Amino acid sequence: MTILVTGAAGFIGSHVVDALVRSGAKVLGVDSLDPGVFNMPPSYLNPAAEYVFSDLRQLRADQRFESVEAVIHLAALGGVSRAAKEPENVITANCGGTARLLELSRGFPKLRQVILASSFSIYGAGYQYRCEKCNVTRDGTRRIADLEEARFDVYCEKCGSAAQIIPIEESSAPNPLEIYGASKYMQELCFRNAPLPGLATLRFSSVYGDRLRLDDGEATIIAKLAGWIRSGVTPKLFEDGRQLRDWVYVGDIVDAMQAILRRAGGVNDVVNVCSGTGTSLLDATHILGELLGKRVAPEVVGGFRAGDMRHCVGNPSRLKTLLGRNPLTFQEGAPKAFGASPRQ
Repeated sequence: MTILVTGAAGFIGSHVVDALVRSGAKVLGVDSLDPGVFNMPPSYLNPAAEYVFSDLRQLRADQRFESVEAVIHLAALGGVSRAAKEPENVITANCGGTARLLELSRGFPKLRQVILASSFSIYGAGYQYRCEKCNVTRDGTRRIADLEEARFDVYCEKCGSAAQIIPIEESSAPNPLEIYGASKYMQELCFRNAPLPGLATLRFSSVYGDRLRLDDGEATIIAKLAGWIRSGVTPKLFEDGRQLRDWVYVGDIVDAMQAILRRAGGVNDVVNVCSGTGTSLLDATHILGELLGKRVAPEVVGGFRAGDMRHCVGNPSRLKTLLGRNPLTFQEGAPKAFGASPRQ
């Protein structure tokens, strides 16, 4: 089986390539080697895979692509702050590259499955909260006046109590709050009505694992925390540090993709790829400190960033069905990622 993987040199893509090679697949990897990420091809590239180093927007398919049976589309320029600084670059790369891939894939005569890597960032303001006292449900919008008074939770509009997040489901309406999330949703829209034999859209929560770049200016909060702790820098946490994040281990992403490829008849579905368990930034800091052998006393600096969600937790029911097991919680997966010095 020949599988085309875009973003094949990246953190997630390289793990996917390794697993596919181990399974006996022929892998054709495409990556732009974005200079914002790479100075040279990374040392972990799999020698058993074949690579095409090209910007997806300019990709030209040759005879090697004629045998492609599945496409795993991971390529995207990431980072909320980068998207804010480079909106044209990020939007044209993520959306234009996806449109180019769609155009090319129509010429793959053996294609039977496409797996699109999307993101929880598309949900944006779509999270719902419930007051356990009043059983009243509301959205996750927070008032600036509350934030300025260090009242960081989402509060019940009836009794004023802190409301609890409801894990978000795939049926929730996308409502991205920033450019990166919007570009990922546009990737979904590019494929949504395309004449494809099978389209599985995997919406990733924040991913961690070996090869995660800890020194990247666009790093996710979990990468920043690990990088700071490993370097002996005191982590500084906004708000009260009790914000919940639902981190997913990269191995669960790999296993989900392999399960899709093994399924007879393909998969046409949208799947949340998350742990389903929220971990606070404070708890994550202490877990990382223990794993990295560092004494950590995080500094809770308060304040807030406009547009930040209070909590982010997903419902992984469809993922559990796909995997045939529960995804790893952060406490379970962190030793696999950070138990030794992560490779860069």
